[in-house]
Formats: sequence, structure tokens, C-alpha cells
Amino acid sequence: MSDVRDMSRPLLSIIVPSCNRQKTLLSVLATLVAETAAELVVSDNSDVPLTDEALRALDAGERLRYRHWTERMSVVDNFERGLAMATGEYLLFIGDDDCVGPGIDAIAAWMKRDGIDALVSYRSRFIASYFWPGVKSRYFGDAYQGKLFLSPSSGRAIPIQRRAALAGAANRPGTGLNDMARAYHGIVSRALVDRVVARFGQLFGGVSPDIYSATLLTELADKPYILDYPFVVPGASAASTAGEGAASRNNDRLDAREHIKRFGANLKWDERIPSFYSPDTVWAFSHQSALDRLGVPGLGLNFPRLYLRCALMHRQHRAETLAALRVWRRTNGAAPLVLGVVGGFFAEALAQVRRVWFRFVTPPRAYADLATIGDAYATMRAQLKPWTAPDAS
Repeated sequence: MSDVRDMSRPLLSIIVPSCNRQKTLLSVLATLVAETAAELVVSDNSDVPLTDEALRALDAGERLRYRHWTERMSVVDNFERGLAMATGEYLLFIGDDDCVGPGIDAIAAWMKRDGIDALVSYRSRFIASYFWPGVKSRYFGDAYQGKLFLSPSSGRAIPIQRRAALAGAANRPGTGLNDMARAYHGIVSRALVDRVVARFGQLFGGVSPDIYSATLLTELADKPYILDYPFVVPGASAASTAGEGAASRNNDRLDAREHIKRFGANLKWDERIPSFYSPDTVWAFSHQSALDRLGVPGLGLNFPRLYLRCALMHRQHRAETLAALRVWRRTNGAAPLVLGVVGGFFAEALAQVRRVWFRFVTPPRAYADLATIGDAYATMRAQLKPWTAPDAS
């Protein structure tokens, strides 16, 4: 276990917004207590709070800042409340079935030493990921559950070209954060967060706080870097969005999802985004919401490619996709739509080739029979070379 710092001003706060996944949350917290020196912040919007007995068993002392909120709130509000509770110089948000990787405290210290204000672990492909027991895959059944997948990493630090990262993510809507800086599954300085809040009012927004905040953070970061090292471990449990994605159960009407219902009547959906629930549409809505806040001329989503993705991957929502397409076409015309769809088709085909290549030609190493994410952490610690600070000059 790492030596505990003077927590009057912790170097790193690990923030876990949580809602009704307390079994995995407790396992995550136990691992963080044992393996890091960070301040641990939990903003819990579950139906019932963690018991005093469970909290005492963690033996975290003052390092753990736990708050249960009784009122029903959106994921954005839960993230904002977690942010308000944290006191660290650097901030890292993870889900309640995720974890960090070995060396996290040293990585935060290196960031402070070298003046890095945003750090990304993975880009379009996870370096490490863990599937909890009980996760089902549409195509592979039980083959993922209880497994850690670990790809090679170099430990190199690579500067992020901010405008290229913003444009690249906008050109690939629905595919994730790509090279953008991020608070969720990334480390950001409190100073950077304060700049974002001062300019835009809050860090999180849209209906998917990770991609919304990443867009704003990338625009305002002074020294953002990618570190090719698994300092975060995305987890997928049966009840999580990632777990639903593995089972292809994350596709539904907007008004049928609790995630969306929690935003209430004030949520105004962008008519250019197909109005159904899926990672593609939720990310696209949140991404475009942040781009609207930035107001950078010429920087917006590649809507034709979004429509193509929806048509290919969510055929049961053809009517919603066509309705959004018609809204966009009225303003932008038919020719840009056709050209965008054609270009998007070739880009999507290439992306699928890459996906098959990564999955079957250069697959990550799999470690099985891991009951908890703490077991996954221990396996990573045994397999990875000790982290050493790279040159980020």
C-alpha cells in the first residue's frame, strides 16, 4: 500500500459517481483504499445508502468522502456533485465498476512536476479492460466474464494536438472520445477544471458527461498529453452501460430509459440527432451540445456519418434516423448529405477492418477467473513493468 499523504490538500482525488451498483462499488473502493494514496470521493444517488458497517469495513478514514443523495438526479448532476466534494489538485473520475491501474499516485506527481494539466490513458482502443462475472456477450456468451484484457503499452507520453483532437472526434460521431482530454477515465488539474467552469458555468453537460466535458477540457487545456499506459481500467458489469453494450441491450426509446428520464422535462433533444437511446445518439447529442457551447466556426459533428452509423447499427430505429436526417438536410442540402454518407461508408468499413484486426490478429492478452476488479488490479501489477516517468518536455 502507498504511504498516505497529508490529506489537508491531497494531490489526487478519485471521484466515483454511483447509482445502484453498490456491490461493485464496494469492491472498487476496497481496491482504491489498498492500492492508492488518493482522496476517494463517492457521490451516491442509489435508492439506499451504503451501510455504516460497509463504510467502516473499508477502513479508509478521512480519505473517503462519501455522500448519499436522497433526491433523484441525472448523471450530470451526480458528476457535478462529486466534483464539488473533491479537494485534490488533480481529479480523476471513474465509474462504480471501474478502477485505476498501478502507479496512479506517481503519475499524478509526474503531472504536477512537468506542468501537465490533462492526461489520457487510452485513445480509441482500451489498453486494459475488465468484465465482471455475469456479463453476457451477444456473440461470445459467457466468454468475457471474469476476465481482464491487457494490451501492450509503451509508457510513452505523446502531446495532444488540441484542435486536431477536437476535429477528429467530431468527424467520428458516436465512436467515443478518441484523442480528446478527459476527466472521466483521465486525469485533469483542478486549475484546468476551474478555467472551464469560469468560462462555461459547469464542467459536465449534455446527457453523457464524459464526452461533453472532454470537449470543453480539450479546448482549454494548456499542456494535454496521452500516456500510453493503463492507469485506468474500464469495467463492464452486467448492469452497466458497457455491460449492456456487450449484450446489445443498450438500444431503446428515449422515454423508456431511466438515464434520460432523470433529466426531466427541461431536456430539449436536438432534432438533428435521431431520437432513440444508444451510445451513438447519446454521445452525439452530448458532443454537439458541447460544440455548441464552444462556438468554434466550422467545428461540428459529421451528421451524415452519424446517420449512416444509425442506419447500419440500429435498423429498428429507421424512422427516427430518417426524421433527423431530413431536419439536417433542410439546412445543409442533399449534396453534402450524399457526399458525407459516401465518405462515411468507407470510413466505417475501414473502422470495421481495424476492429477485426485488433480482435483476431492482434488480440489483447486475456486473464481469466478474476472474481473482482481487485483481482484484475493484482494481475496487472504482476504483469506490468513498474511505471517510470517519461519525458514530457
